[in-house]
Amino acid sequence: MVKSIPRPWTEEQRPARLEDLCAFLETLAPLAAAEPWDKVGLLAAPPADLARRGVAEILVALDLTPPVRDQAIKLGTDLLVCYHPPLFEPIERLRCDRQTPSALAVELAYHGLAIYSPHTALDVAQGGTNDALARQLGLRPGGSLKPLVGARHVKLAVFVPEAHVEKVATAVFDAGAGRIGKNSRYRQCSFRTKGTGTFFGDASTRPAVGRKGRLEYVAEVRLETVVPISCLEAVMTALKKAHPYEEPAFDLLAMEALPEEPGLGRLAKLPKPMELAALAKRCAGALGLPQVQMVGPARRRIATVAILAGSAGRWPIEAARRHPFDALITGELKHHDMIALQAAELTAICLGHGPSEQPVLRVLARRLAEKFPAVRVRLSRPGVTPYEWVAGEPRCGA
Repeated sequence: MVKSIPRPWTEEQRPARLEDLCAFLETLAPLAAAEPWDKVGLLAAPPADLARRGVAEILVALDLTPPVRDQAIKLGTDLLVCYHPPLFEPIERLRCDRQTPSALAVELAYHGLAIYSPHTALDVAQGGTNDALARQLGLRPGGSLKPLVGARHVKLAVFVPEAHVEKVATAVFDAGAGRIGKNSRYRQCSFRTKGTGTFFGDASTRPAVGRKGRLEYVAEVRLETVVPISCLEAVMTALKKAHPYEEPAFDLLAMEALPEEPGLGRLAKLPKPMELAALAKRCAGALGLPQVQMVGPARRRIATVAILAGSAGRWPIEAARRHPFDALITGELKHHDMIALQAAELTAICLGHGPSEQPVLRVLARRLAEKFPAVRVRLSRPGVTPYEWVAGEPRCGA
């Protein structure tokens, strides 16, 4: 049986609606900006009766682990905001007798918890993962290491008899066309040009205007608008349904997407240049870490850094050709990626995957608490690293 904890609410303490919380989280980290392979947004939702009860307790965590599961259940959590998505691979068995993130997610669903993950959408967001890490390190970002490529669009130009323009325009707008600007702040955008269309229908046609078997001249309007690729099928279906012609004439023109800010990673200048070893120590101190990894000569002078929380991989090397930097501050790098970075005459500081992402958890918790003061928001107690540092023993003998 799912949990149902009665709470004596006053009107001022009434819990928040789950849909309102999800909408707010998406304003902080728009899901459209997430990597295509990622699993973001509302991953698990409670039954309708529990959803109507609302959300009074939120727990913010980096990963769904057994300790986080235990804490969430003990606190009576309604919503787990989990940075890394616990439901990532396809679920083959609905079993909660294992300790994997997906099995733990199934168990929390049994207890009536909702789960939301922002992951890579939060990484690129203004004020998100990389900005939070930069602030924790005392740095002020000045741009993105790799601006995002904007969403793909096509230009639709359709030729419509003057009397039917508004009907066709309304149909394609309702299906998703005509939205421009960041976050689609402008809608029903179009350009219209009057002209004359011609056609000659054979004996099998049934023209809506004029007669078959002769050349017809029709006063038409060229209606132009933009269509996101994701909406193209729906828009074309709506167009053909609303257009009076048997065979509407239209053009679809591919549009180049310009890079958008913010994007992946951040660039920042140090207040004054410093040696790599000194910068590494400063980063460790700012995050309260016992040690960090340093890749490159200890005395290399660093003036500009790239900040990329989590796992960087090798793509920052290519990005450095367009946006030069001296050192990469990241969570982790594989052995061969470190070698490739050195070969490119770059340096790096690795903070640990979890520690590099932890600062944004506090930002998320604070923003949620500010927006929904009647909801109790907590940070998970369990640590963000699945390992511990162990000092080696001195070698005995020669």
